[in-house]
Amino acid sequence: MVLGYDEPRPKKENFSTFLRKLTTGLEIFGQKDISLMIYGSYARGDYVPGRSDIDSILVFPDDVVIDKKIMAQVSRIIASAQKGNNIPFQASLVDLRTMSDGRFNSYDPNYKNYFNEEGKILFGPDYRDAFNFELAKYSDQTALKFNLRRARIGLLSSEQDMKEDY
Repeated sequence: MVLGYDEPRPKKENFSTFLRKLTTGLEIFGQKDISLMIYGSYARGDYVPGRSDIDSILVFPDDVVIDKKIMAQVSRIIASAQKGNNIPFQASLVDLRTMSDGRFNSYDPNYKNYFNEEGKILFGPDYRDAFNFELAKYSDQTALKFNLRRARIGLLSSEQDMKEDY
């Protein structure tokens, strides 16, 4: 999918429709489980429809290993919300244990203020006070942080990719 080439660029209403469908879809998990926080230009309100993306973090209250069935359900919810909206959606999938431990949190300490100042919780509890941001002390940590984040993003986008890009 290339916006503006083989897919229409999203308009302002596509952004709001996408987020409404996404948060409605997440309701099957209940308010106590998954949290969705957005940040960046869309959260600040200075985004440009058709050019900007939505940056987000999906927090699962799990202990490092996130249930594959739940991840697949969330992937289907995102794919369904994307249908007809074509929103560039940048989601990081994290578990509360890793984010609160800090050693394998893929966000550096600069994000703490960033998330607190402009982050908006759209669904579920606000876990930001539990986040711990640490710089890597060992070279292997950097690779592990990156690989964990990329693998989860791949799983999260798998449903959309299979339908659109397979």
